Amino acid sequence: MGKFITLWAILVTFCAANAYSQNVTGEEEAYLKEFDLHSFKDAGTKVKDSTVLYQHLVGVKWGYAMSNVKFSQSANHRGITSTKNFGIYYTFFHPMLGNMPYFGLQIGVETTEFGYTHVTEVSDKVFEEAEQRYSVIDIPLISLFRVDISRVRLMLGAGGYGSYIYDTSLQGGIPETTNKYGFGLMGQGGIAIKFHPVELHLEASYKYGLTHFLDPKIYSEEYWLYTHQNQLQISVGLHYNLGGKYFKRKR
Repeated sequence: MGKFITLWAILVTFCAANAYSQNVTGEEEAYLKEFDLHSFKDAGTKVKDSTVLYQHLVGVKWGYAMSNVKFSQSANHRGITSTKNFGIYYTFFHPMLGNMPYFGLQIGVETTEFGYTHVTEVSDKVFEEAEQRYSVIDIPLISLFRVDISRVRLMLGAGGYGSYIYDTSLQGGIPETTNKYGFGLMGQGGIAIKFHPVELHLEASYKYGLTHFLDPKIYSEEYWLYTHQNQLQISVGLHYNLGGKYFKRKR
């Protein structure tokens, strides 16, 4: 009888140990399944619609500009304002790393006006003003960062531009001491309201010329005068999203 009890106890202990071992193994497998290498992959939402990833826009823009010229030496002057600012633009929105629809590129051709008003004191508290306006063709190239929220798009961009002065308000035409060709840096930001396929853009941009507006030796061979034009512009634009089958990129 004692041997039977001993044998029965050994059998029960063996079965319990085996069941516990299987249970632990099952728990370990569940744990490994829950925390395998795939569980640490980027869980970001992937945009698969090519019409969201790739967008082509063409549009026009009109702006109100405030411009001036920066002088390296003391000069009594002030800026001017202008409404003669109009441009045509092409915008290409594209993804980065395959599924990050936050980037774009914009190029355009615009005609704008900049200048300054030279103020001269002719006598005590009597000043004489001479306004100089220059008509320019600019070609901006901007790299864009964008965020789309429903029917609204937020945009921020930076890049450069090339320019050519083709006309002036001065009698006698553009002076020989004026550099007609130039280039500079620019930045812009704005918001777009989408009424597919049309978009309304409200933007602000700033340009700073890197080339000299006037010949540095205009007044002296020894003491050069450095001049750089700048412009702040508030604009409104109307853009058309092409978005047709010829512009959709296949995945």
